[in-house]
Amino acid sequence: MQVKIEFDGVFNMQVDDLATVQDLKNQIRQTLGLMQPRLLYNGLILEDNNILYSYQIPNNTFIIVQDMFSIVCWVSDTKDEVTLTTPYNLLVHRHNTFGDLRWMLHTGYDIDMSNRKFYLKVGNSNRNTPPFEPSDSFSLHHLKVEAGSAINVVDSEVNL
Repeated sequence: MQVKIEFDGVFNMQVDDLATVQDLKNQIRQTLGLMQPRLLYNGLILEDNNILYSYQIPNNTFIIVQDMFSIVCWVSDTKDEVTLTTPYNLLVHRHNTFGDLRWMLHTGYDIDMSNRKFYLKVGNSNRNTPPFEPSDSFSLHHLKVEAGSAINVVDSEVNL
């Protein structure tokens, strides 16, 4: 079967009908150099162990590839005048927004995000650059959030 891989352009790839999604991911890793590709077809995330044929993907169809990476959200909680900060790992892609991160922390870790805000230190950490609070519609790649980035999550009443 011939598929069209959409990731920063279009790439044609030949793959056996009985290949698994994992087989195609391995081919994508070798061809495009992506570490953690996630494949989508018709809005459905393709599962690694499934055979591509089981998704009834027609020949010359587009499969969207998202390069996934990990970030850490440091969530602060203050109780009885003591602040504890806990790291939460999230698997994201560059088009995720801060609204998506809010949803991931709420649904994945049961964190009440209604009174919390994100903030980032922008620029060289040796300078006194004020924290920047992104809106929920900002995508990660617009703020150059990359693998291993740390994002702080604080109570909205905290002055930055």
